[in-house]
Amino acid sequence: MQIGPARIGFHESAALVVAGAPVPGADAALQDNTTLAAGISYHFAPAWSAGLTIGVPARTRIAGTGAAESFGEMGAGRYGPMAFTFKYALNNFGRWHPYVGVGITYFVVLKEYDRFINYLQIDNAFGCVVQVGVQYDIDSRLGLFFDVKNLYVKTSPRGSPPALGGAPISADVRLNPAVFHVGISYRF
Repeated sequence: MQIGPARIGFHESAALVVAGAPVPGADAALQDNTTLAAGISYHFAPAWSAGLTIGVPARTRIAGTGAAESFGEMGAGRYGPMAFTFKYALNNFGRWHPYVGVGITYFVVLKEYDRFINYLQIDNAFGCVVQVGVQYDIDSRLGLFFDVKNLYVKTSPRGSPPALGGAPISADVRLNPAVFHVGISYRF
């Protein structure tokens, strides 16, 4: 088991459409978050394991940028980050155990908050994950770890901004966050 703070840094890009017409140069920025995350792993071979990492739901604000900068804060969403990965560890470095992993993520949107856009809806989405990290064993059960996951996720928010006469607005958004997770690990 691993537990500790996780920093979620979005590397987003968006293609905005208003009333069916693309808005050239319009983009969006998502607020980065820090949350508490925990992971549980099962070792099915000395170097191989499968693990699930979940985080306490975080809230991110969505702001217009570029040609959409005048929109300001378009809305916000509370999401629950989670990832399932298969990891391979290099166990021939004494107390140090570097590892790499790949897997899937499910971006769960728990609640949307309207601002510039009313009736904001953000879809849940699957994506893929790549992971690198290292664990240091303090003793046979207790350790410290540092883990970085890059999540590749795309979703399609939509709504209706009253300032534009209620015209429908939608976007194809690549979230692609990097998750930096540090903390304590414990073997049962």
